[in-house]
Amino acid sequence: MYYPATYNIVVLQNSTYRMQVTATQSGGTPINLSGYTIDSDICGALDGQIVASFVPAITNAASGIFQLTLSPTVSSGLEVGIYNYDVSATQAGGDRYYWLKGTCTVSGTCSRN
Repeated sequence: MYYPATYNIVVLQNSTYRMQVTATQSGGTPINLSGYTIDSDICGALDGQIVASFVPAITNAASGIFQLTLSPTVSSGLEVGIYNYDVSATQAGGDRYYWLKGTCTVSGTCSRN
């Protein structure tokens, strides 16, 4: 059984947010992500309702590297506050594991253009 690591993030409204993740085994060996599907959502801390989804992209499967991205359009639609997020990976055979979780603090910005 996997227990997800905790990593808290801060997203600025109206900006691109990008996080690169390297999935590794406990000894540091990269997990080959070939055949995996990555999913990551931001949800309300109290009600658990999904408010946004990251766009995942596996950038180097053999090295276990993927990126999660929020566009400015998505981040501008988030209200300032503290949310939760998680990252799951589903193998081709259907086994699903949660690898990462934490708080997602959305902070306001002054500049709009």
